[in-house]
Amino acid sequence: MRRRRNVLSIGLAASAVSVSLLMATPATADIFYLNSYQSAQGGYNRGYAAVGGSTAIVEACDMGPGDSRRAVTTISTNAGGYYEVQDANGSNNGCVRELFVDADLIYSGLKYLMSSCIQNGFTGTPYNCATRWGVVD
Repeated sequence: MRRRRNVLSIGLAASAVSVSLLMATPATADIFYLNSYQSAQGGYNRGYAAVGGSTAIVEACDMGPGDSRRAVTTISTNAGGYYEVQDANGSNNGCVRELFVDADLIYSGLKYLMSSCIQNGFTGTPYNCATRWGVVD
């Protein structure tokens, strides 16, 4: 069973300066954009991940024509980490990005699987996923 650890998540209460500094890409990050496959209506997720050091920046972007689906981007690590971000604010209406800091589950040499999917509802099953494997530098 995977455990989910959100040691640090940046919220709206943080100042603009703090957010911009914390959301900066780690210097040695493995960075990748990955588009899901399209829904029947043409909507898709443009997922983004930057994984390095002890941090993972994960982003989901609901793109294309409106389809009443949400965009979901996940990172699963071979150390048991699971990080998920969902964008449900409407197609082409901004993205949702979160920063996760977890020194126990994100470290150099770690293998991880990034998934970029769409799903129907908060608890729906992700589908039309594109995936890729990565290794933290």
